[in-house]
Amino acid sequence: MNVMGLEIYPSELTFVVGASGSGKSTLLEALGLMTKTAKDSPNFTFTLHTNREEEPLQLHRFWQWDAGYRSKIRSSHFSFIFQQENMFSSLNAVENMLLPSIGLTPTEENSVNQEIMRMSDELLPEVELTKPIMAYSGGQRQRFAFIRALAKPHSVLLADEPTGNLDPLKAQEAINMTKALVEKKESAAVIVSHDIALAIKNADRIILIDKPINNNGVPPIGNISEKHIFSRASKGWESATMKLSDKALNSLIEQSLQSLNSK
Repeated sequence: MNVMGLEIYPSELTFVVGASGSGKSTLLEALGLMTKTAKDSPNFTFTLHTNREEEPLQLHRFWQWDAGYRSKIRSSHFSFIFQQENMFSSLNAVENMLLPSIGLTPTEENSVNQEIMRMSDELLPEVELTKPIMAYSGGQRQRFAFIRALAKPHSVLLADEPTGNLDPLKAQEAINMTKALVEKKESAAVIVSHDIALAIKNADRIILIDKPINNNGVPPIGNISEKHIFSRASKGWESATMKLSDKALNSLIEQSLQSLNSK
């Protein structure tokens, strides 16, 4: 993937859209330090600015650090929601949601528990939380995954198609809660989604990964350019090269997806 000068801002929802195979999940893997995709080189920097550190973290050096420190950084600053809810079948709902709080101080753990109870009341009112996790529907388990990720202390939330198992109403409720928590905690959220309407309605920033067909008919690597990074404006959206209404941006994204998927 070719990425030039990408910035993710705190207190914002950044949606990433693009055709299948364009590199959306690869981008999340790199941002979440799950693979060695982002490597230290003279022409590359990857920096995390956080209120909890005196100096920005130079994450392009992440793989040079010892395993214990890498684990601490990832645990302290990142939280994840995956396409699959990734729940442990031997645990009940509350226990699954509390897993990321292992290792926190008693005060921090109590705060996480309170957040879990509050968000559960919001997203799953009147649902008993002590049943075995597999006793719940897929949509309920996905909402537990939202709560688990949001309750955990973090600087960056990374979500890969987190609303795919939710109906439109429940998806919007989950995104509303995510937006409120991101603003409250001054964290940043990067959400990969195929739901263009959901992105346009809720995003503060939309990144369209472009993957044009080359002369040989072979898709090159995905590309993120300034012209396809759109910020919400007073009337619609703005990038480095254009201003678009909601409708025009929706059309642009759909045309980009159809162009590649038809090849």
